Amino acid sequence: MKNKTPAASAAASRRPVLRFVVGFLVLIVPFSAFFYGVLVKTAVFESYLAANASAAAGLLSLFGEEARASGTLLQSPEATLEIRHGCDAILPTAIFLAAVLASPVPWSRRWPALPIGAALLLSINLVRIVSLYYTRVHIPSWFHTMHVDVWQPAFIFLALALWLFWALRAVRARDGANAAAA
Repeated sequence: MKNKTPAASAAASRRPVLRFVVGFLVLIVPFSAFFYGVLVKTAVFESYLAANASAAAGLLSLFGEEARASGTLLQSPEATLEIRHGCDAILPTAIFLAAVLASPVPWSRRWPALPIGAALLLSINLVRIVSLYYTRVHIPSWFHTMHVDVWQPAFIFLALALWLFWALRAVRARDGANAAAA
């Protein structure tokens, strides 16, 4: 067997990273173009936003709030929130999905992560909406800060952290399977 030079070995070790980055970009760039250029302007997207408002109203009702949804509006006697583009969790979910799909692990490890991760992120978005409602009601001066400065970056971080958690587990499982086969 021929020994690899240090340069060849370093190049080979970067290939999975390069494949991941290229694969991620190949998935996320066209999705983003479609999402921002087409989808956000459709009735389907408006219905999705209305579904978020309805789900948040349902959760708030469980906590004793007199909340109801009217289209994309989440209303109660105390506050009204409009669920708009950016309150939808689509981009963080797309980032997670693209990262999973681009990861260099077997497909059998990727497929279960897709619906579980998407459902988790979409559920966390409802927690986000409910927390913003309570912020609007109880500390209205903090609403903008919570909405823009806290939740927006936190949501992207959550998507990346969820992917990292999954990726570490998937790589360990892959490496364990490879070790068992050897």
